[in-house]
Amino acid sequence: MIDSRKPFPGLTRRSFIKTTAGLIACCVTGLPQVARADIPANALAQVGRNGSPVPGIAAERIDGRAKVTGQKVFARDFNARDMPGWPAKQWYALFLYALTTDHAFLGLDLAGLPDAARPRRVILGNQLSGQFAAPKLRTRRDLHIDEKLDALLATGETGSFDRPPDIEFDLIVQPGNVPDFLGQAVALLLFDSARGFRAARSALQFRDAEFQIYALDTGHSIGMGSVFPPETTYVKYTLAGENFSYATADPNLYMTEVPTYRQKIDAALAAQPGLLTQPIACDMGSVDPMFMEPETGIAWYDGAAQALNIVLGTQSPDGDIADIAGMFGTADAPVKVTAVNLTSCYPGGGFGGRDSSPFSLLLALAAPFTEGNPVRLEFDRFEQFRTGLKRHTTRIDGSLSVGPDMKLQAAQMVLRFDGGGRKNLSPYVASLAALCAGGAYQLPMANIFANAVHTQNVSAGSMRGFGGPQAYFAVETALDDLAARQGWDPMALRRANLVADDGTTVAGGPIAQELRLSKMLDLAEAHPLWQDRTAIKADYAARGLTYGTGIALSLQAYGTSGDGMVAAVHLAADGTLRVESDAVDMGNGSATTLGVVIGPILGANAARVDMASYALWGQTGLTTTDSTGTRWQNPDWTPKSVGSSSACLTGLHQVHAVQETARALFEGSVMAAARQRWQRPDMAPAQTVWQDGALVAVDGGLPPLPLADLARTIHDSGLPTGALGHAYFQASWAEADFPTPGGSVHLRLDGLSYYASGADTPARVVRQNTQGPGSASKRYARYVWAPCLNIIGLTVDRHTGRVQVENVISILNAGRVHVPELVSGQSQGGVAMALSYALLEELLPGMDGPANGSWNLNRYHLARLQDMPLATTYTRGGRAQELIILPETPGDGRAGRGIAEAVMCSVAPAISNALLDATGRRFASLPITQAKILQGLAQ
Repeated sequence: MIDSRKPFPGLTRRSFIKTTAGLIACCVTGLPQVARADIPANALAQVGRNGSPVPGIAAERIDGRAKVTGQKVFARDFNARDMPGWPAKQWYALFLYALTTDHAFLGLDLAGLPDAARPRRVILGNQLSGQFAAPKLRTRRDLHIDEKLDALLATGETGSFDRPPDIEFDLIVQPGNVPDFLGQAVALLLFDSARGFRAARSALQFRDAEFQIYALDTGHSIGMGSVFPPETTYVKYTLAGENFSYATADPNLYMTEVPTYRQKIDAALAAQPGLLTQPIACDMGSVDPMFMEPETGIAWYDGAAQALNIVLGTQSPDGDIADIAGMFGTADAPVKVTAVNLTSCYPGGGFGGRDSSPFSLLLALAAPFTEGNPVRLEFDRFEQFRTGLKRHTTRIDGSLSVGPDMKLQAAQMVLRFDGGGRKNLSPYVASLAALCAGGAYQLPMANIFANAVHTQNVSAGSMRGFGGPQAYFAVETALDDLAARQGWDPMALRRANLVADDGTTVAGGPIAQELRLSKMLDLAEAHPLWQDRTAIKADYAARGLTYGTGIALSLQAYGTSGDGMVAAVHLAADGTLRVESDAVDMGNGSATTLGVVIGPILGANAARVDMASYALWGQTGLTTTDSTGTRWQNPDWTPKSVGSSSACLTGLHQVHAVQETARALFEGSVMAAARQRWQRPDMAPAQTVWQDGALVAVDGGLPPLPLADLARTIHDSGLPTGALGHAYFQASWAEADFPTPGGSVHLRLDGLSYYASGADTPARVVRQNTQGPGSASKRYARYVWAPCLNIIGLTVDRHTGRVQVENVISILNAGRVHVPELVSGQSQGGVAMALSYALLEELLPGMDGPANGSWNLNRYHLARLQDMPLATTYTRGGRAQELIILPETPGDGRAGRGIAEAVMCSVAPAISNALLDATGRRFASLPITQAKILQGLAQ
C-alpha cells in the first residue's frame, strides 16, 4: 500500500533537528544554477550533467567538463553575489589562533595595524555565551563505538566541543583562559570589504605575537594527556575449545573477563618453549590531507526569515548541519534560527580532512555578527596547515608470537594516537587501527589496546586511511623482520598464516567474504619484479646502486559497523534520468559511478547526478528511534540514517542503494507502464531486456518500447516518476517486500517512497516481511574488506640517502569494477599518497610545526612527478606502477568493494621492507627521510 503519511506535514526536501530551543529546519541543496541577472548563466556550475550514452559505461567523468572548463564548482569559487536571493555585499572573516598552551590569553592589541587593515568588528570569546561558545557535539560514526559513548553519557560524563569528559573547549578562547590547543581560535576579525581583509591578512601573517597578548606567568591547559573516550580493547582467545572475543562475549561482561583471558594468553605462550617473539616498535608522524582546495565557505543570516544560509564543501553535510543547528538551537544564541540551508559544493578533495571539520562551526559562528550581510571565510594554504585536520602521530609497540612452523600464535600491541586538540573522530580511528592490527592473518590469540589522547597539537581526524596505514605498517614490517631473522621466505611466512574466508578478526568477528589472498600471493610470487629480484639487485649493484625489493599485504576494511545510505532516481517525461545521493564526491568519481550503474536496470545512464543530497533522509519517513523495542518489526525503524561520506563507500554501499532504488522504479513503475502498452498484465521483469534504449520482450513478438515513450506513459497515467530508497548494511543488507503499482517487489532496502509527477515530496511505501541484521553483529566491528598486495622495487643513494621507487606492482581484489578508469585512478592516487607520506611528508609537533602559521609547501614536501614511476606496465629496467585487478568471481555477488585506501595501506610497509632488503637496516619511523637513512646507514 502507498502511505501518504509524512514525518512533518507539508515538508518538502527538508529535515528537522530537535534542539533545546525547539525545532530547526535543515535543508541541503546542490550548486546554484541561476543567480543574479547580471551574472552570465554559463559562469555558474553545471556539474554532474554530462551523462554517458552507453548504459553501464562511463565515457567521461560526469563532473569533468565543469571542472576542466573552469566553471564554479568548489565552495572557493562562490561569493555572495553568485547566490540567488542573497545580498551582493559581502563581509570577510579572519580568525587568529593560539600561540601557546602554557600562558593565559589576555586579548589583542591591534594598534600596530595600518588604517586600511583595521577590522569592522572584533569578536572575543567572552562575547559569546553558553552553548554557542562551546557547542555540544555528538559525533556518531560507528554503532559499536557509539554504544560505548552512550554508556559514558549515561554516567553523566557529557562533553562539549569535541572534548574529553569534564573539560570544556570553547570555539574561541575566552580572555583569561589558557588555550586548550594550538590552532584554537582566540579572536574573530570581521571586515566589510575585500580590500580591508586582504590588507589585514598581509599585515598579520607571520606576526601573530605582535598582536596577541599573553600572561607572563605560566599557566596550565586543562586535561592535557587525557584520553578521548572510548578506548578500544580487543582480547581474543580461541584455544582448547574456548572462544572468547569482543564479538562473541557477553557485552556486559566482556571487560570484566578481559584480565582473565590476558592471563590465559600469557600462560599459553609461556607453555610453548620453542615460541619465537618478534618485537614491534614503530611510529608514524602527522601528515596533512593536502587536498587541492583549502577550506572556504560563505554564510548569510537572513534575519527576516530567521534562516542561516551556508555554502560549503564538506564530507559530512549531515553532521555539520546538525552541529550548526545545535549551536543556534539554544535560548542564549545571538540570533534566532529556525532554518539552516546548506548549499553543498564539490569539496575539492577530502581524504577525511573535511569530515566533521571545525571549519563549518567557525563559518557559522561569524554569520550573526556581520550586520545582516553574508560573510566569507577562506583559508589560504598557511591557515589550512595551521588549523585543518591532520592524520595522527602514532606510536605502536608490541610483539608477534610465532611457532617454529611459521604459524602465528598471538599479536599483542598498544596503539597510541595523538588526537591533538579536538576529539573529532580520533577514537573511531584508533578503534579501526586496533581491528587492523591482526593484518590479513588468522590469529588464535590477540591482545590489542588502542586509544587517542588530547595534546596541544593541531587536531587530528579521520584522514588518509582511518587507522589502517598505521596498523598494517606495524604488522607487515614485523613479519619481514621475523623472516629475515629466521631465514624464512617472506612470501611463505605470509602464506602460512593467511586468514581464510571463514576466519575471524582480532575482534572475533567472522570474515564471511571471499578474499582470494592465496591467489594474490600466487600472482606476486610469479611476477618478474619479485621472481627476478636477486638478478635485478645484481644489475643495479653492477652500476654502483643499492637496490631492494619488498612486499606487504593489507586487508583494509571499509564502511563502519552499521551503514545507512539514501538515494533517489527520477525519470523525467522526456525519458532522461536523474540520480540523487546523500554521498559526497570528493574527486574519487562517485557521481560518475552512480550515474552509470543504473544503466543496465533502466536502459540509460543518468543524465544528471546530484550529490550531497542529505535532505533525502528527511523524506523517507523512517526513524532511528526504537521506542517500542521491536526493531525490525517496526516498519518505521532503521538503525542508522546516513553518515559522513568516505571514498571507500562508493563501490559497495552507495552503488547498492542507487541500484536497488532504480530497480524499485523499474519494477514498480516502468514495468507497469510496459504491461499497459503491451497489454500483457502477466509480463514479468525477467521476460524483458533493454536493447538500444528500448525495452523489448525476450521472446519477441512485441514492439520495442523506447524509454522516452515509457516515460510519457508513466507521467500521463499517474505512475511513480521517481523512487527514494534507504538501505542499511550490517554484515548483511536489510531487505523487505514492498507493495508497488507493479506488484509486490522484494528489495534489499528498508525504506521506499515514490514520487508522483511534479511532486517534490514522495509518498511512502510501508515495508512488509522485513528481514534485518541482528543487533549482535555490530560487535564484529567490520564486515567487508578490500585486500591489496604491493611489491616495491627501489634504489637507495648511500651518499645522499635519497630513495627512488623504481616499480610498484599492486595486486587488488576490487570485486566488481564499475568504472575501470576510476579504479585505476584511485590506485595511482593511493600509490602517490603512500610514497609521499612514507618518504617525504613530515609535520613537526608544537609551535615548531604548522601551528606557528608559517608552514606551506616550501617546508612540507610532497611526491612530485619525478618521484613517481609513470608507466602502467612493468618492464625490467623501466619505471612503472602496474595494477593487477583480480577478475570478478561469483563469490563477489556482483558487488564492488571500497578501494579508496586499499592500495595505499600496504605501500609504506613494502617500501620499508624493500629498504631492509637493500640496506640490511630497518627503518620503522615514518617518514623515512634522507636524514634518517643516512643516520641508519652510519650505525
